[in-house]
Amino acid sequence: MVRALIKIITLVLCVSTLLACSTAPKHEPTKSTKLNLIAIEANAETAYRSGQLELAEGLYRQLLSEKRNYAPAWFRLGNIYTRTNRLDAAVTAYQNCINSDSEHAKAWHNLAIARVRQATDILIEAQNHLVVDTSAKSRMDQLFLELMRIQSSKTTDTTVASND
Repeated sequence: MVRALIKIITLVLCVSTLLACSTAPKHEPTKSTKLNLIAIEANAETAYRSGQLELAEGLYRQLLSEKRNYAPAWFRLGNIYTRTNRLDAAVTAYQNCINSDSEHAKAWHNLAIARVRQATDILIEAQNHLVVDTSAKSRMDQLFLELMRIQSSKTTDTTVASND
């Protein structure tokens, strides 16, 4: 009987402790955490500007693990992915940037450029699968030429906007 009572008391204490831990308020970032994030962002920006895109990517990802909705980091990642021809990842990064800051004009611009490049890549791939001398092939060729004209036009800015 005494053993059963001790087991019950121990169980109640354990459950009470677990409940107290689970309802404890989440900790606010400390000053040192904030300073660390500032240092990470500064290092990421330095790496980005010096062309060390792999290092910059890792640092921006580290920053985003702490600040998930930080538009400037998503924007930079989008630029890195575009420059390294990882267009699906670029689109996702620009969309995350826009979700965090819907007025980020350069992210909208770069998202459009990434999508145009994706469309161009699809048309190039289609060339390997379409029968020559068909109307579908002819239409795709015309579309391809139009996309290439747009991308090479001097009057249209089709370069990735790199700074905010």
